[in-house]
Amino acid sequence: MTSSPAAAFPVTASGTAVSPAVSAPCKPGSGPKLRGRDLTEASLPADLACADLRGVTLDRVQVRSDLTGADLSGASLKGADLAGAEMAGANLRGADLSEASLERADLRGADLREAVLDDASAYAISFDKADLRGASLARVAAHHAQFDDAGLAGADLNGADVYMADLRRADLTGATMVKTKLYESVMAGTVFREADLSTADLRGAELEGAVFQGAVLTGADLSDVTGAELDGSTGVPARLPSAGELCEPGSGQRYAGWDLTTVEDFPDDLSCADLTGVKADGVDLSSVRLDRAILRDASLTGARLRELKGADLRGARLSRARLGSANLGGADLRGADLSRASLGSANLLGAKLAGADLRDADLVSATADKADFTGARMDRARLSHGKFYDAVFRRAQLTGADFGFAELRGATFVDAEMTGTTTEHAKGADLSGSSSRMPLGWKIFLGLLGLVAAWVLKKVVSRRLRRRREAAKEAAETAARFEELRRELEEDVTRFGEEIDRLDEKGEGDADWARALDCYDAAKEGLAAAQNPADLKRVRTTLERGRNALARPAR
Repeated sequence: MTSSPAAAFPVTASGTAVSPAVSAPCKPGSGPKLRGRDLTEASLPADLACADLRGVTLDRVQVRSDLTGADLSGASLKGADLAGAEMAGANLRGADLSEASLERADLRGADLREAVLDDASAYAISFDKADLRGASLARVAAHHAQFDDAGLAGADLNGADVYMADLRRADLTGATMVKTKLYESVMAGTVFREADLSTADLRGAELEGAVFQGAVLTGADLSDVTGAELDGSTGVPARLPSAGELCEPGSGQRYAGWDLTTVEDFPDDLSCADLTGVKADGVDLSSVRLDRAILRDASLTGARLRELKGADLRGARLSRARLGSANLGGADLRGADLSRASLGSANLLGAKLAGADLRDADLVSATADKADFTGARMDRARLSHGKFYDAVFRRAQLTGADFGFAELRGATFVDAEMTGTTTEHAKGADLSGSSSRMPLGWKIFLGLLGLVAAWVLKKVVSRRLRRRREAAKEAAETAARFEELRRELEEDVTRFGEEIDRLDEKGEGDADWARALDCYDAAKEGLAAAQNPADLKRVRTTLERGRNALARPAR
């Protein structure tokens, strides 16, 4: 005859089950012997400290007994109500606590190796010094929990809520924490060695002394964290803490030598990061702030960049790079390869480009006051409409370069090679000291030939000169009108951009933003490349389309 579960305990006159007295401190397993029992219908006593509950079934049972030191290894506690339970030092190895309620439970020093706590509710639970190695805590709600000195090596915390928790000195070696919420948690001295923190949320976490050697941080959010040292980690986080306006070059995150061509999501700010020798050919980094970052010898062929103020790009490979409207003020580009790069409307104030390769580069409307182009190779470079006040072109190779309508007051061209260089309508150009490859003999011969031709064909030449003067005057007037129209259109483009910003800030309207922004960018690029009134007309048409897009909703 089989006894009922309730028969395992003596019963008082009132019907309440009681357990035999257990001395404290007791030996685990020395209490009531209930191994393997199904206790789902049993009336549990208040004291089950150190009880032998191995393999018992307590699914969906409300447990209010003292389970301090109890042996619950292999037990089934699925959906059990253990809120506020006293379970310090208990053995729950291999136990199934999935969907259990463990709010404010005390599991300090408990053994939960290979235990299953998937989808459990463990708000404010205490796991201090608990052993959770290999445990499964997927989607567990353990916010505001205590994990001080807990062992979680190899644990599964995917999708878990562990925010505002205390994990100081916890060992999470090899743990999987994909999409785990850890924001505003205290994790000083926590070990994340070889852990997978892909897309995890660590916003505002305290990470002083935390170890990330070998940890995967791809897509993780580390904005506003403090004390983070990510040396040895892999993957690029989606967000990083701001480096600050006065950060020292190289003091930010370290990605020297990394291949960034496969990275899909970059952080917004990599200021002062060490990106020496990275490979980012064709990568769009236009949304990433790289002020004062170190990009020496980086491979950025065809890459798109925008914010590089004070960046170190010495020896970088930027051939065909898209740097239109980029901020490169104070950047160091000495020896960099910028051949065929697009630098239209870029800010190069005070930039260092000595020895750089700018052959066939587009610097139309660039601002490069006080920039140093000493010894740069700039054959066929397009520099029209640019501003180069006090710039230095000493010993630069400028064969076939175009300075049409450029501002050149104070610029230095000593020993520059300027064969075939165009300076038509350039302002303040002083080309003294520059040179041409034409031999002296040819210069003398052509000079004499000109004199003879002028003497023999005086009347014909006079007529032609008069026509040329008239044509030149007309061309100058046309150019002046073109420049005036261009300036007016440039102001119109600027106003359109300000109009977009104003509507965006107010959140007004139901505009076709994508089309409006595309039109704005196209208008800027078209204006920079405009060469004739027809080009300006196309830019104006593009602006009209952009304004129409602001007035109608996206399809």
